[in-house]
Amino acid sequence: MVTRTTLTLLQQAGEALYAAQQAMAQEVQTGSLSVVNTVASSPFSAEADRAYAELRNVARLAHELQAMEEQLRGLYQTAAAFSRQDVQVLKALSLPRAARTPSTPAKHPAEDVVARPVSAQARKKAPKGKAPAGDASTRPAALSANDAKVLAFIERALNRDRWTPLSQAAMAEGAGIPKGSIAVAIKRLQQLGHLVEGERGQYRLG
Repeated sequence: MVTRTTLTLLQQAGEALYAAQQAMAQEVQTGSLSVVNTVASSPFSAEADRAYAELRNVARLAHELQAMEEQLRGLYQTAAAFSRQDVQVLKALSLPRAARTPSTPAKHPAEDVVARPVSAQARKKAPKGKAPAGDASTRPAALSANDAKVLAFIERALNRDRWTPLSQAAMAEGAGIPKGSIAVAIKRLQQLGHLVEGERGQYRLG
């Protein structure tokens, strides 16, 4: 079983890596404008060649950071699935850091409950086309309070006809839930068919 401490460390690493990737992407955008200006003023100069070479290196770093962030996110989701097999409430990812000590009142209740197996009767009543992938023992039976908040937000922000860029941080803020809970909520909504993810950071309704 994966402990809640390990999940917390993975979550913190993912947030830091995501922030670094976003910062590097901004560097690429800024560098692109600089290269355009340099080439426009001195298209055949050594300075233009040097600026273009530096931009390529920064762009390569941004691409590698993005790949690392996606890989770490997948590792976290896999670890969270192992943890939910035996842990009833994932408090380490539901509460802000200041609220994890017994002496400090929690600002956000632990609302992410463990996914329970779906009964045979419930599976018969499930609408066609909405059945989540994977083994039945890992399918969530119902939405948690956090899941419902995220679902309400994406139904306002997304549609089924086109992809919309939306970061996990923005999704958590729009839904009004802790950032540490958003990855679990997104995975559960994807399993239930409410949310579909395309390329990095692109979502639409299921």
